[in-house]
Amino acid sequence: MRMTVISLASISLLAACNGIQLNSSILNGSGVPVAAEPQDPVLQPAPGVDVAAAEPLAPSVPSFRGAASTVASLGDPSLPGMWMETPLVAAEQQALIRSSRNTQAVVTLKPIPGEATGGSRLSIDAMRALGLPLTELAEVQVLPAG
Repeated sequence: MRMTVISLASISLLAACNGIQLNSSILNGSGVPVAAEPQDPVLQPAPGVDVAAAEPLAPSVPSFRGAASTVASLGDPSLPGMWMETPLVAAEQQALIRSSRNTQAVVTLKPIPGEATGGSRLSIDAMRALGLPLTELAEVQVLPAG
């Protein structure tokens, strides 16, 4: 009985070795080529697409210095923080915004493309701080921070 158990155990161990080849790279053999290290893919333009070097965009609106009014709606609610995306600025900066309800908050103004008379988007945190309804447009006055 003891010999039967030892024989079956030996056969089981040998059966597990069936997947390893003696000339494999696992055993430092030379029979199987070693795979090359993966490289980052390089994106190529589609055939027929003309590729030109992009020119940097010159800011069409100077940095915000005075007071202005804009109509704002709710921006992307998944982006945290107190911010307003607006075409009034060419670079990020801090500003004080005041609602028609005479509530105010300091926010980061973030530039977006468009005419200076275009609308703006407020973060959900800024709309809550101003006490504005999330589903309506709100007129806000933008003032320099400080």
